[in-house]
Amino acid sequence: MSDITEARLQSDCFLWHWNTRPNERGLLFMVHNNPKNATDGARLKAMGMVAGVSDMIYLRDGLPPLCIELKLPDGVQSKAQKDWQKVAESVGCDYVIIRSLSEFQSLI
Repeated sequence: MSDITEARLQSDCFLWHWNTRPNERGLLFMVHNNPKNATDGARLKAMGMVAGVSDMIYLRDGLPPLCIELKLPDGVQSKAQKDWQKVAESVGCDYVIIRSLSEFQSLI
């Protein structure tokens, strides 16, 4: 697992969900919050990008939205991510940190 990136982990989780739960397609989605450069960052902020937002959101029938932050085993949340987690939880969203595909599969 040492050469996996957070982007690869996110892709693995999304594709597993897409392929094993076709009836839920569209309910799990990424949040575009990684600008390519400062100009792109300014453009995305003007469009509503918020620092620290979770990597993915999963809309669940009859349950609060689930905010999913993906981290490698040794990864830690930034201050902005911790602050946004508090905001999400304060309005009733669930929030989890996922560190592996198997952890994601168990959660879903």
